[in-house]
Amino acid sequence: MATEEKMKKKYGALFERVKKTSGKISTQSLYVYLRNISRLYALTHDTDVISGDGKWLLKKELLDKFDNLDLNKKRLFSVAAIKGLKAYKLQSEEWNKRLSGASEKYDKMRAKRKITSKESARWPKSGYKSLRKAAKDEKLEIKKNFKKTDKTLKDLLKIQNYIILFLYSYHPLRLDFADVHVKKPEKGTKLNYLYKAPRIGWQLTLRSYKTAKFRGETVIKIDRAPSRALSIFVPILKSVVEHDKLLTNAAGKPLSRNGLSKLLKKLTKKHLGTGFSAGLIRVLYSTENIETIEKAKKIQDEMGHSAKQSLAYTRKSSGKR
Repeated sequence: MATEEKMKKKYGALFERVKKTSGKISTQSLYVYLRNISRLYALTHDTDVISGDGKWLLKKELLDKFDNLDLNKKRLFSVAAIKGLKAYKLQSEEWNKRLSGASEKYDKMRAKRKITSKESARWPKSGYKSLRKAAKDEKLEIKKNFKKTDKTLKDLLKIQNYIILFLYSYHPLRLDFADVHVKKPEKGTKLNYLYKAPRIGWQLTLRSYKTAKFRGETVIKIDRAPSRALSIFVPILKSVVEHDKLLTNAAGKPLSRNGLSKLLKKLTKKHLGTGFSAGLIRVLYSTENIETIEKAKKIQDEMGHSAKQSLAYTRKSSGKR
């Protein structure tokens, strides 16, 4: 995960400006804004390293370049532009219109729930089930690595490839697995961590994630099969590296979210013929469970409750009538 120290070094004055004008913001969200502002700058420059004031945001050349982007980039970059304008204390009705237009079109597209051309090109034949098959195939390739008594970083990385696919085949998180620690953090810290509870198994506690502001702390009980895999993997991890994060890069340091995204694309390309990351995995999972989700939505609408409130109205049967 990007740290403020790294962002300060990479983005310099822009980091200070965006942080100062963003109020309470997570480190990950701050990184996303900075990265997209830099990508926006690169549309009309030979570099993504921003220099000078923010007047480049107001130039017609940039607006013209923006207008030729696909909808997803328009949505991301228009938000970045507004953040950039605020950081430089500038205003632009042109960018306000573009943000509003991109958001409206994106919401309409999502509401139709149709597979996009980009998704269609990457959609695996067996949908979400394909990930389970990919994990199984990856496991067959690393039998020797599992059997070795003294495992090296190279062995760990090979085993980790299987673990990543296996975890996502049961638990379609965003890229939050890259932010997970394998030990309980100090009380009061907003860190994500895995913990093996007695008689319960592995539990994933998420405190810092995209919708944490609205959902608060979330605890996910890891399914039995990946829980068994973690019981084998975590001791190997601790014997090879010094950090306390779940995932590792080729240098033996914690794997970043960007690194995890690239690795997912590489592994899915290898086993399924098309590379994709967590975004499509979540779409595949939701599509696999479409009937359950639609029924839950119908119940929520009729009860006038959220899913959590509707659940509170249910009663577990005691076997008595």
